[in-house]
Amino acid sequence: MNRNDQTNMEAEARLVRLEELVAHQQTAIEDLSRQLTESWKQSEKLRSELGRLTDRFQDMEDAADSPPANQPPPHW
Repeated sequence: MNRNDQTNMEAEARLVRLEELVAHQQTAIEDLSRQLTESWKQSEKLRSELGRLTDRFQDMEDAADSPPANQPPPHW
């Protein structure tokens, strides 16, 4: 085996390692993208639920006859 053949084999081995690395990185990126999408959906769902609960709480507070908790009673 001459030096040129050895260099070609080393280059081929390096290329294979790089291709494997790229394949693993691509899989990792796809997994992270899926996780991010699921997290975004969950965040939107929770944001919507928080909005509904806030509205419900405000309606209950508005319907109450007592003064809000952060104000002193009227005799003060």
